Amino acid sequence: MKSLALFFSVSGRIARKPFALGVVLAYGLSFFSQMLLSPPVLVRASVAPFAILQGLLTWCWFALHAKRLRDANRSIATALAIALLYALAMILLMLIVVPLSGPGTGEGTHEGAGANLASLFVVLVLFAALTGQMSLDFFFYLALALLVLFLTPILIALLFSIRVGMRPSVRPAP
Repeated sequence: MKSLALFFSVSGRIARKPFALGVVLAYGLSFFSQMLLSPPVLVRASVAPFAILQGLLTWCWFALHAKRLRDANRSIATALAIALLYALAMILLMLIVVPLSGPGTGEGTHEGAGANLASLFVVLVLFAALTGQMSLDFFFYLALALLVLFLTPILIALLFSIRVGMRPSVRPAP
């Protein structure tokens, strides 16, 4: 049970090495959780498994950072703000993926008109980006803006983790 407290309890302190191992595990699980957005999973369970796992992983990330910041005698407010920003990025990802997946993507099901339009939009943007054609300027910049909105919180969280992990431990005052 003590190992679970490392990831789920925000109280206490954590040294640099266990923090680094825990954060690498959290980022790795978060990366592989993207498989829960695959069409077979979306058809059977929608985005619920992805949303639940991302919620748990975001809490684990926050708990690890709160302990490490407390060990470095710093405030945990920044970690909370970044965790919320990351959660908003995951919500944005789900809002983008659900229309692309359509009402049913399995065999024998027909995609709705919205899904076809969204799929066409993605194909056109990728085609324009790969061929360098600028006839789809608006769509290219829209896709680029969505990508930046999605990736920025992840980059901020990663850089914050590195910075927090490098902070020296401070002994608590007696």
